Amino acid sequence: MNTIGFDPFEWRSFYFEGMSRDEAHKLLGEPRVSIGTFLMRDSSRPGEYSLSVREADEGNTVCHYLIERDVKEDGSAGVKIANQPFPDIPALLNHFKMRVLTEASLLSAYKKPIIEVVVGKFKFTGERETDLPFEHGERLEILSKTNNDWWEARNALGTSGLVPANYVEVQTGEFAHDRISKGASQSSIGSSGGGAERFSSTSTNSDNAECHPRLPAIAKVTFDRVPNAYDPTQLRVKKGQTIRVTQKLTNGMYKAELDGQIGSVPFTYLRFITAAE
Repeated sequence: MNTIGFDPFEWRSFYFEGMSRDEAHKLLGEPRVSIGTFLMRDSSRPGEYSLSVREADEGNTVCHYLIERDVKEDGSAGVKIANQPFPDIPALLNHFKMRVLTEASLLSAYKKPIIEVVVGKFKFTGERETDLPFEHGERLEILSKTNNDWWEARNALGTSGLVPANYVEVQTGEFAHDRISKGASQSSIGSSGGGAERFSSTSTNSDNAECHPRLPAIAKVTFDRVPNAYDPTQLRVKKGQTIRVTQKLTNGMYKAELDGQIGSVPFTYLRFITAAE
């Protein structure tokens, strides 16, 4: 399982051009897909995008959010989601890494499956922003064949872009077969990011009993958190505060009490206090 978290600046590696809402819902709604797994796709509104997110196990809930273009009075352009503005898509994705949408944060990107493994025949430096430079002999994973001349590829660092088809040759043999099989397996369960592994381990691994003790329990807040407007039941907390955790919820959050208020907090914002402390 790949344990590297998604890079917001590489959002095109989990952008599924031409995918419909129903197709995204079917992919992310599979029972084995982890909460917080997401992808980007085209919106039904031309020139805009949608963010599709697996948000709960109950009912295999998938939510879809419109990412709109946001043109300022000075002519500069950004994006917005639910009227919340951001300078660009990476900033939006990074924001929701640490903040909840409806029920979950963005934990792991749904990877595009590998259809072929290729090796560079020549060095390619790239000419456009969408190109993926590579060295002679470098292995690349082909994600889609845009046309006969240009293919979408991903390198070992997870960076994706377009490569000229006549600059690479298809790799065959056991290594290529293993990479394609592994890539298909990872994309089918949505486990490409560190966040997905981190979530599943907290819910199933008994080795984490010390980190997730019997409830109710006392925990320290590890990050400041301002609740998102989508869910008014979430608690606003500050780093260093002590809260009483009363219940573990199925969406990767805890129900907690703070200064007489009751609400939910993501588990990634808490560190349980041990008896030694």
